[in-house]
Amino acid sequence: MRGVASNYMCDLKRGDRVQVTGPFGATFLMPNHPRSNIVMICTGTGSAPMRAMTEWRRRLRASGRFEGGKLWLFFGARTKEELPYFGPLQNLPKDFIDINFAFSRTPGQPKRYVQDAMRERAADLAPLLTDPDTCFYVCGLKAMEEGVVLALRDIALQAGLSWETVASALKRDGRLHLETY
Repeated sequence: MRGVASNYMCDLKRGDRVQVTGPFGATFLMPNHPRSNIVMICTGTGSAPMRAMTEWRRRLRASGRFEGGKLWLFFGARTKEELPYFGPLQNLPKDFIDINFAFSRTPGQPKRYVQDAMRERAADLAPLLTDPDTCFYVCGLKAMEEGVVLALRDIALQAGLSWETVASALKRDGRLHLETY
């Protein structure tokens, strides 16, 4: 199977003109401080910006300017075979990134989505909802957005937090970033 974008790029000849359009702006910017916690929730090609964030944080850590914020990754795919881009991420130290996979089409297993993995880690995620140094980034298929937001709501409610207050603060403070397509 040939990928649409990658093969288009590979088939270009030197000097070919390419028109590029797309989302630009301020919705998926990294936090400005190295102590920030980053919770990355993605499916499929939504992993691309998450890989960039992870690389940025890895470089920050290597430079000695890293101040200890946690990286969390919740990645959803149909099967383990859809993890071609995650080889390098799986080799990162566990104290650097907490990786949680969810596979929805594993033969003989029930469907498991990123929101299921998030709910399983509710005790760890709940304090991050009210931490002003934590940003949540959601990228992937539009269909996942509602489930992820509902999981965040459930996690807040389970921790005795008011979801309306938490959601309002996440939005007001620019700590919840949604980029779904």
